[in-house]
Amino acid sequence: MARRSNKSRTGAPVAPAAPQVQGVLSFTRPTEFVDLPTRGKLYPEGHPFHMVEEAEINYMTAKEEDILASRALILRGEVLDRLLQSVLVDKDVDIGSLYPGDKNALLVAVRSTGYGPEYLSEIKCPSCNTQYEHAVDLTDLPIKEIPEDINLMPGGTFTVELPSTGFTAELKILTSKEQKYLDETKASKAKNNLPESSLTDLLKMIIVSVNSVTNRTEIEKFINSMPALDSHRIRKVYSSVNPSLDMEQEIECPNCKHIVVREVPLGLNFFWPS
Repeated sequence: MARRSNKSRTGAPVAPAAPQVQGVLSFTRPTEFVDLPTRGKLYPEGHPFHMVEEAEINYMTAKEEDILASRALILRGEVLDRLLQSVLVDKDVDIGSLYPGDKNALLVAVRSTGYGPEYLSEIKCPSCNTQYEHAVDLTDLPIKEIPEDINLMPGGTFTVELPSTGFTAELKILTSKEQKYLDETKASKAKNNLPESSLTDLLKMIIVSVNSVTNRTEIEKFINSMPALDSHRIRKVYSSVNPSLDMEQEIECPNCKHIVVREVPLGLNFFWPS
């Protein structure tokens, strides 16, 4: 995941992206440019990230560590969003409007600027029970971009042909705010012992139209009776199109050479070095 810092800029002089700290110990707060997995293609016109391929963030400081340590923000589930809002140079960006892939890329970059690019985790081999430490270079995580053969419409939507009904479904990628709502709905239903409906809930949120029909009542009726083959096709295409940072790592046990696949976690512990 290529990045560049304002410490190595060349060419015509530009105004510093971050305020200069005045006084005897004055310095310019360094910034980092982070590649966005969406390349800005999914954001509507008027959004700060519309057709923007990289975003500029300030390096982490003690101020951001205070945010990470805020019990109130942790309890409200707002700590990571507040962290991003603090480090983004462009303060007009609504964190909830970001796509999950871009948000994850920014969080990984923030952690790297604060504690370095190496992330250590403890692994227990499921084959021989050996415990060992695994190091991940956070600057080397690959980006999965939108496939070149996907024809994006002006609003960032795309179409998929359904194999069973022969209909054409228009889909959108969920923003972070929409994904959070979906996750909270699933958790609420589980807590209240309500029937599981995560698949249809997802379909209702990502399907924009079917055969150009946009009426939500008609679309929901179709979803509730959709052939499984069509449902599977939609979810498969959605997953393949959704741009993201590839957080999965293939890890080989140093003792028995057994390979496991682990995903780099993006929780609070991710931001505190072991």
